[in-house]
Amino acid sequence: MKYVLPLTHPLLQTVDVSVKLSGLQILDNVSIGVPEGVVTGLIGPNGAGKTTVFNVMSGFVKPDAGVVRYEGRRLEHIHPHHLTRMGISRTLQGVGLFPSLTALDNVMMGASSKARAGIVAQALAMPWVDRERSRLREQAIAVMTELGVEGEADRFPSELPYPIQKRVALARALVSDPKVLLMDEPAGGIGAADMKDLERLIRSWVPERTVLLVEHHMELVMEVCDLIWVLDAGKVIAAGTPEQVRNDPAVLAAYLGDEGA
Repeated sequence: MKYVLPLTHPLLQTVDVSVKLSGLQILDNVSIGVPEGVVTGLIGPNGAGKTTVFNVMSGFVKPDAGVVRYEGRRLEHIHPHHLTRMGISRTLQGVGLFPSLTALDNVMMGASSKARAGIVAQALAMPWVDRERSRLREQAIAVMTELGVEGEADRFPSELPYPIQKRVALARALVSDPKVLLMDEPAGGIGAADMKDLERLIRSWVPERTVLLVEHHMELVMEVCDLIWVLDAGKVIAAGTPEQVRNDPAVLAAYLGDEGA
């Protein structure tokens, strides 16, 4: 399904968001909408402000102006550790795995904010703590199996090839069964075969899951996205279906031209 603008009731959106960091205008009145149940792309040349949009949505960066809305409600005082309970999960540009934890434990961390067993309960060895950990372990193994990395459960990140680390990091984001998945450059550092697997995975998640994708690999973006927003120098310069964006003169000049396309 290819989404047609305008958007009426996006699931997640930024409204006139502006961010200035160290005196530089990183985002300038950025308004983007993410419709429910489709794959939305956010593209632009280096320095366009794409990751900053993610950071605003995730609560890592507080905007100087504008708001973030989720399910129609304005999100105020967003904190990253609240995202999972809201049904939002995010991957990072790299992998962000904890080096001292096994792959399995890293994945289990992705669902920890939904766990009932708190620090006090663990300290007092409450009877449900073991049951809770067992449940989280089963969830983590199931997601790792889906991504083909269950055999790496007991290995540490430093022992894993980078493409496998990326899958473990993705499993960590998926283990909480998020309604919205924010993916920051998931194709970075992986080969052609893994890219095809990634394409199939992303498309398999919709319409049950909503995906917002920041990515430099234009082939992946054009293949999996229903709707694409384009940033340049902190401003939205275009939006539409992949075909519309591919032929937009402003995009060709600002982004695709930089990539030699």
